[in-house]
Amino acid sequence: MSVTVSTLAPPPPAGVPVLSLARDIPAGTVLTDADVAPRTLPAAAAPAALTAPADAVGRTLAVGLPAGTALVEGMLVGPGLAGAAPEGMVVIPVPLADAGSAALAEPGRRVTLVAADSDLSGTAGAARVVARDVVVLAVQPPQAGGNLLDPGTSGVTTIFVAAREADATALVGAGAWAPLRAVIR
Repeated sequence: MSVTVSTLAPPPPAGVPVLSLARDIPAGTVLTDADVAPRTLPAAAAPAALTAPADAVGRTLAVGLPAGTALVEGMLVGPGLAGAAPEGMVVIPVPLADAGSAALAEPGRRVTLVAADSDLSGTAGAARVVARDVVVLAVQPPQAGGNLLDPGTSGVTTIFVAAREADATALVGAGAWAPLRAVIR
């Protein structure tokens, strides 16, 4: 005589399809089909995750993320970028003057942006603070070559920052003359 015993166990949690990163990807990368992969996660672990490659392919990653990260809209440059700004802030693109400033301006970090008077006038001079304590939301690495409509951005890293609206005009004005420098405390 044989007796069969079965165990009672709850069924595994229901999974939901999500779009995740196939490899570690740095901020500023334009996503391709090879960069994303479908994956199933428990529903509680994937709120608001993107589900289709078309939602991410061709868009720029706003922050560097490790492989396996489920993508959500706020991780991509675009309409979701403004949603990442703190309440009452505006999003402003700011060109940076050098690689050192670009290295300091990581997404999520608060920086002070400075304009060197020598950049504006061509003669040696002091620097002035244009905006303090702005939040870096995304970094766009230098683009290869300028063009007729955008001749001055070749080789310049641009950061997207959240700043008070009162600082926006100063940032736009100073950045129009020359790239700015980022400093941290």
